[in-house]
Amino acid sequence: MTSDPGLQLVAALLVLAAPAGVLLGTGRAERVRVLTAFVAGAAGAVASIAGDALAGPITDLPARVLDAAIAAAVTAIVATLAARRLGSVGGVVLAGSWSALVYQPVVGAVVGEFPALVQSLIGAVDFAGVLATHVAAGAALLVVHLLPAPRRVVSFAFVARSVGWPRAVLAAALVIVGGTAWLAGVERVVDEATGRIVANADIGIAVAALTWSLIEKIGWNRLTPAVLVAGAWGGWAAIGVGAPFLAPPALGAAAVLGGAVGSAMSGAGARDDADAAPRRSWTIGAIGATATGGIIVALLADGFGLAATGTLVLAAAQLGAVLAVTLLAALGGLVCWVIAWVAVRASKRFVTEH
Repeated sequence: MTSDPGLQLVAALLVLAAPAGVLLGTGRAERVRVLTAFVAGAAGAVASIAGDALAGPITDLPARVLDAAIAAAVTAIVATLAARRLGSVGGVVLAGSWSALVYQPVVGAVVGEFPALVQSLIGAVDFAGVLATHVAAGAALLVVHLLPAPRRVVSFAFVARSVGWPRAVLAAALVIVGGTAWLAGVERVVDEATGRIVANADIGIAVAALTWSLIEKIGWNRLTPAVLVAGAWGGWAAIGVGAPFLAPPALGAAAVLGGAVGSAMSGAGARDDADAAPRRSWTIGAIGATATGGIIVALLADGFGLAATGTLVLAAAQLGAVLAVTLLAALGGLVCWVIAWVAVRASKRFVTEH
């Protein structure tokens, strides 16, 4: 089936609002941070186009443009977050290598021809490919945050005080716009499901972000504006698993429980480290939100949830897919971390010698 060119191109443009929101919501919009995101995003787009070209003749160019745009957006986000510890060079190299070595294989296994590879092998459903955009990204970033940073690297710390509420609301709105555009565009055409997808994305992601913030306040007596952006990112994960299949009760469950679980997992054990919760929001929190959204789909999805099938096999498949991608992406992230470490050391040596 050929995609709707207008939908694909508009969605491709709007998807790029997501990394802009992450930049605004995670610190000062310094020139080097913007450049880091831009270069990494370009690398992600190139990796996507190269992957499509290697797979065979490109027969649906608008769809491939949208795929390249979401690859660019997610790679830019990974670079922005990885640069907190690895610096600009390390962030770009890690994100670029992650896009080629981890993201492309995972997204190819969950988005594309029906049934997707993951669905065929495991039986898991992933409408918008959040196993690639969120779980694979979160697992790789978890490696970055757990392993030591290169010495004397110029990194970009998370500066919560530099993000006020008006800016955080704008940043979260941009993430919601980007997420909604991808969820609508990945359907490839405007059909009877498009209205539900857009409504579920807008409402669900916003509710998840608010729930995420509320749980942070209740559980750890802190409420930083920037966590609203992380909540929007996690809400995208929770809703994206099954956006077309969620009736209002299921949507509410996915948004509220996804936001709550993601927030709880990102804040657990981080009471004494003000920077730990924001970092975990993008790693453990996003993975937890994806798993929760998958379970809600397994239980409440129209037509193939528990009520329709009478079995919990799909719930086990959803959790199995999250765990499998987390493990594989973490191993791939470790390889990318080594590549980035070597690149950082080489760049420092070059600067010293010249």
